[in-house]
Formats: sequence, structure tokens, C-alpha cells
Amino acid sequence: MTGYAIVLASGELERVQAVSMIGSIAAASETPVQVFATMNGLTAFEKETVETGDFEVAGPAGYAMLESDGDEVPLFTEQLERAKNLGPLEVYACEMVMDLMDNEIDDYVDVFDGSLGVSGFLQKASDKQVLFV
Repeated sequence: MTGYAIVLASGELERVQAVSMIGSIAAASETPVQVFATMNGLTAFEKETVETGDFEVAGPAGYAMLESDGDEVPLFTEQLERAKNLGPLEVYACEMVMDLMDNEIDDYVDVFDGSLGVSGFLQKASDKQVLFV
């Protein structure tokens, strides 16, 4: 195994935030990470969602994150950007979901390294441990 491939299929803030934390720590440790945002996980990255803070929240931890000033827990978008500067982290948007939602990569915050289909992501993930969130 040469790193982690994380499939982010949930749009719940707590799960998206957890993926950014796991990816950040791994990348800072020089462990390669590739995140594939698909299904509802991709909607959390829409510019409008991030700008309004209108995230899907599952429970009290998510509400606490929204109410914090960002110093305690940076928002997942900021955390992923920081992690890219620390180590080997790539983030990809799912082409199929983008097509279904009639979105372009520019409709999302600028954290993506590009878009991939499932087969492209699986090819990149072939030597990694896959985590599904």
C-alpha cells in the first residue's frame, strides 16, 4: 500500500470535515492521499453551499463546528488547501455527479485537482488502501 484513496460520498459536514482531517494528517506525514468527492459528498463543495454555510449537519459536533470561529477547526475547504501545501494530497470531483447536477468544475470551491470518472479514480487508487466515507 502506498497511501490512501478516500471516497467521500456523504455531504454531512461531520463526514466531510473528518475526510479533510484524515487527509491533512496523512499528507503532512508524507503519505499520499487522493480524495474522490462523489454523490452527496460533492454538493458540500458547491460555492453557494460553502459561501452560505448551508451544510447538511448530522448532530451536535457539526453544529459546534458551524458555530466556531474557524480557529478551533478550520472549514474542510481551508484544511484541504493547507494540506496540499504540506504533502501529497489530491482531490477529485466525480464527473458523473457533475453531469447529473449539470455542474462544471467552476461551480465548486477551488480545491479540486480535476474531475474523474469512477474508472479513472479506481486506476489512481489501485495501489492504495480505499476508505469509504
